[in-house]
Amino acid sequence: MKLSIITIVLNDKQNIEKTILSVLNQKDVDLEYIVIDGGSTDGTLKIIEKYKDKIDVLISEKDNGIVDAFNKGLKIANGDVVGIVNSDDWLEPDVLTTIMQAFEKTRADIVYGDALYWKSNVSEYRYKANHTLLKEFMSINHPAVFVKKKIYERYGLFDETFKIAMDYELMLRFFVNGVKFMYIDKVLSNMALGGVSDVNWRLAYKEAYEIRKKYLGSSLGLYINYIFQVLKKSVSNLLVKMGLESLREFYKKHFSKIKKVKS
Repeated sequence: MKLSIITIVLNDKQNIEKTILSVLNQKDVDLEYIVIDGGSTDGTLKIIEKYKDKIDVLISEKDNGIVDAFNKGLKIANGDVVGIVNSDDWLEPDVLTTIMQAFEKTRADIVYGDALYWKSNVSEYRYKANHTLLKEFMSINHPAVFVKKKIYERYGLFDETFKIAMDYELMLRFFVNGVKFMYIDKVLSNMALGGVSDVNWRLAYKEAYEIRKKYLGSSLGLYINYIFQVLKKSVSNLLVKMGLESLREFYKKHFSKIKKVKS
């Protein structure tokens, strides 16, 4: 089986090389590497071009945002399986072999695992993914998700209606359509905190609510869940500002449905 990895980037010369090397240094896998650059002007493209002989497809042009870049890569991907590892995310060493073996040995349509989240070059926590909670919130880590190409062909690409929670919409769409997920209890990728969904969390939560209404139907319970999540996030942010992170960690440890394990 062939694996396509897509990396999208725009003006991220500080991190793009780490991302590229985490893909190119993977061993024993039939790999197609696609890099979609949105027309960087800060020197990012110069770094990418250092590896152009090992990158199968490099496109550098202005696009219409993250979703457009994702879909551009998916449309040209030739692999049986596709993974997306964006700039400022990076793979764990030699995990692609484990992932492809899981596809070959099972009938899974999607293989996913955990991600390690980082802040200022310090690992903060391991996000223990669980696809069975997708009807409630985005419960898996997109850079640690690998999908058979035929699933995109059957159920569609990213929905350009959503600017931040587009990955949640895609995963929930797959889930409600009965796509078979398989979990690997292992850190597959790394992610830097402070991304688009972290900075614009209010819009991300609003989009996620609209996505749940789209697939699960509007209900009072759904709305109450949305309000509860917004309040919980607001309180969490306030505790951090007040220097009371220990209270937040206590809640995560004892009450959170998704475990964020200290690394």
